[in-house]
Amino acid sequence: MPQNNTLIFPSRDEMLTRAVDMVSNLRERAIETEDGRQIPDFTINELHDNGLLRVTQPKRVGGGDFDYRLMLEITMTLGQGCGSTAWVYVNLACHHWMLGMWPVEGQDFVWGEDKDALIASSVIYPAGKAQEVDGGYRLSGRWPFCSGVDCAGWIMLGGRVENSAQETSGNRVFLVRKPNIDVIDTWQASGLCGTGSKDVAADALFVPDYMTIAAEDMQNCNTPGSAVNPNPIFNLPQAGLFPHIIAAPIIGMAEGACDDFTTANKVARSTYNTSRVADYQAVQIKVASAAAAVRSAKLSIFADCNEATATLESGESCTEEQKHRWRRDAAYAANLCYDAVEGLYKATGGRGAYKTNPIQRHYRDISVGISHISMSWDVIGAEWGRYALGIGPN
Repeated sequence: MPQNNTLIFPSRDEMLTRAVDMVSNLRERAIETEDGRQIPDFTINELHDNGLLRVTQPKRVGGGDFDYRLMLEITMTLGQGCGSTAWVYVNLACHHWMLGMWPVEGQDFVWGEDKDALIASSVIYPAGKAQEVDGGYRLSGRWPFCSGVDCAGWIMLGGRVENSAQETSGNRVFLVRKPNIDVIDTWQASGLCGTGSKDVAADALFVPDYMTIAAEDMQNCNTPGSAVNPNPIFNLPQAGLFPHIIAAPIIGMAEGACDDFTTANKVARSTYNTSRVADYQAVQIKVASAAAAVRSAKLSIFADCNEATATLESGESCTEEQKHRWRRDAAYAANLCYDAVEGLYKATGGRGAYKTNPIQRHYRDISVGISHISMSWDVIGAEWGRYALGIGPN
């Protein structure tokens, strides 16, 4: 892994330009990424060299210290070329953001060794059980969907702390070295094949106090890490904005599908009657619908990010209404994009079945991405409805 301890981070626009410059290469390597079932080393090294993985890392350890929105914009850009790369990118980059919320001893332990350290995760609390012991916890469990685990050196794992009577006293996130856990190759998937989202397992693994954080501490806009990292990003409510991390690559895939579909059908002719495909009104409407869906989704996501940042910059804490609304917005935006890509795929016809056609890959990738629990409209829509109607949380 490179040691880019002296990275130079220019303007936001330049960081986005670096992401744009990667898209054509990602598109060319997309089949290789799928077949290899993980992100190629060349791509990971390119992300390192461009500083894109460290855009939300605290400035005090040499990171970019940029805003949350920039990380999502980069993700959307990368997703135009390769959905798997965008998915893994945002999973890795967001953990610099999350680690910046950690107790400072934990931050310095990881970044003191390697400022480029990559952290994967499976923050699924019921999958892990932890017992409190002297100086820390004993963690056991098996966690699915650990995206990017192949290139990571550390893993964030969710767990429920239980007392001797097996009563849960709270949820925590534990940061452990990858060599101390088992990686189980379960990822044989229909989409997002290159994410390598394998299972991981641990048995009575000791985790020191400073390498764990209470889930509640990441939600209430006053994290332990904010004492040394003053950027408002490190007080953003993690759960309130987590769905945006999942929505961002989905929006990028939709934009990529829209671009690829439009480019192909400017010149395509029907197989059976040689008519110009672009002349069909149904195709024109599909293009318009997809472009509008992508733009609407982006505007919604960016508005949430801007609002969250402005709230904290004003000295206020984010409200429960905001957190619920942001989760609703992200799920709705992602589903809007999924519907658009499904329409493009159906309109592609028989050519869409070929593996060389990027439309089918975007469609398969987005179909898997939208199945994430935070994107389920049945779940998140109902969550907002319960809040709006005064019923209370489920």
